[in-house]
Amino acid sequence: MTHHIFLTYCHEIVGVAMKWLVQQHFPSSAIEEAQNFQSALNDLPNKHYDLVVLDADIADSVHVLSAVKRIKYISPKTNILIFSELDEAVFGPTYLSFGINGFLTKKADLQSIIRAIQTALSGGIFWGNQHNVQPGEHILPFANPLDTLSARETQIVERLVKGHSLTDIGRKMNLRETTISTYKKRIFEKAGVKTLSDLIKIWKIYR
Repeated sequence: MTHHIFLTYCHEIVGVAMKWLVQQHFPSSAIEEAQNFQSALNDLPNKHYDLVVLDADIADSVHVLSAVKRIKYISPKTNILIFSELDEAVFGPTYLSFGINGFLTKKADLQSIIRAIQTALSGGIFWGNQHNVQPGEHILPFANPLDTLSARETQIVERLVKGHSLTDIGRKMNLRETTISTYKKRIFEKAGVKTLSDLIKIWKIYR
């Protein structure tokens, strides 16, 4: 059976390696490729793809999710696998909640990549070596991590993602900088992130 696969990648070396891997382990596949999402979106109305592999590092999270939504709208039966350098534990559940078939970190070993492609092609869900859900199995929805924030924590996040300093936030909210720092630590814990950069990415996805 021939599988039609579209590969996107941010670096040519990544594309070469991924194409070689698919050719070696899925020899009957028909492969097309591009270094941007638009090429895949342009082709979808005219040609069905069994799998689209999106390199999430081509653009920011908002554009990646826009591409996912567009692909699902144009071709609902097309399976999608996200390939990224982002932290799988932090961003995997977030992307899966938007209906993709798998989140694969670029640090994954060869066998994990092969299993991820096999699972996505079958319509299953792949997330990490221990998370492999086949069609028909029940998958619980992933919660918005920002829903756990209090009103004040949300106000602080809004200012943090806009680049305001702790001192500036404290002054505007009439709170000590040490208090804002404590809030920031609590926010990171609730959102499941370790850096402000990751918090901004989560914020863009859910807000």
